[in-house]
Amino acid sequence: MKPHPFDVPQLRCFVALCETLHFGKAAERLHMTQPPLSRQIAILEERLGVRLFDRDRRSVRMTPAARYFLSEARAILQRAEDLAIETRLAAEGVLGTLAIGFTASASYEILPRLVGRHHARYPGIGFVFKELLIEEQLRLLGAGSLDIAIVRPPIDAQRFDCHTVMKDHWSVALPAGHPMSEASSIAIETLHERPFIAWSPISKYFHLILERLFQESQVRPHTVVSMSQPPAILAMVRAGLGLAIVPNAMASQGFGGVVLRRLEAPEVDPAMLVLESVLAWRRDNQEATVKRLVETAMSLGVADESAPPSGEPSRADEDAGAGLPGKGLPAPATAG
Repeated sequence: MKPHPFDVPQLRCFVALCETLHFGKAAERLHMTQPPLSRQIAILEERLGVRLFDRDRRSVRMTPAARYFLSEARAILQRAEDLAIETRLAAEGVLGTLAIGFTASASYEILPRLVGRHHARYPGIGFVFKELLIEEQLRLLGAGSLDIAIVRPPIDAQRFDCHTVMKDHWSVALPAGHPMSEASSIAIETLHERPFIAWSPISKYFHLILERLFQESQVRPHTVVSMSQPPAILAMVRAGLGLAIVPNAMASQGFGGVVLRRLEAPEVDPAMLVLESVLAWRRDNQEATVKRLVETAMSLGVADESAPPSGEPSRADEDAGAGLPGKGLPAPATAG
């Protein structure tokens, strides 16, 4: 194997000799004796195939090749020092890249809040984002292709740790101006045999929860179409094809022509109406970058997207009024 043309110790010797033009002084600066310094310079000249110094008993002079090589050698040494510092910062979790998986609904509020806070704390951290279904996120998280996943519970506690980052509530999406939009909340029974935009089985989490909600409430809406993407579901609602049940956080999308009203289902376990999002990571992942992101998430607390502050309209209602003729309907205190 052909040896490298030079190494860092040889460059340090070369730069020191260029700056002192004296073997004794250069050796003293490097805390070494003169013979090892002379040997390193000789090896460097041999590997480069050029003479770097003209020397006699009285003086040492740089050759044109040395003058050219000096600036490059200094740059390499500076880069080596920078790299050492950056490596230590990476080990401390303040420099590096995080691969984060997320669902579409997480992109409304959770992800921007988390990334914004973490970037303010650690500007040296970069991000790679992947919008994926929950099952795919957990598969890639387990395989090590993701560092963090923003998913819905339950998750495998033997493989993953998690922290709750948001709690939400189911809401009914209606076209602006719909008669039921005057109510502050909508009982699930009123959806019986009404045209309905359902969640596709591709969105397994939402699909299964709503099936159970309807079953326990003995409600059977008339499914017009099933879709997996939130904007598509809201577009169908706005077009008047049917109503839909969606996370209240979707109000933050500002989707014009659609209003959200809190879903009530008194016959079922109230916990079924609460939606949680969790930050998940592998239990065996001890990387400092991941630990610091988890710390940032914990510092944010748990976001509650189930309702806006008392007396404030939802953004979906505001945009509904802006996007259609006439005034927007007043939003109830529980709309999001």
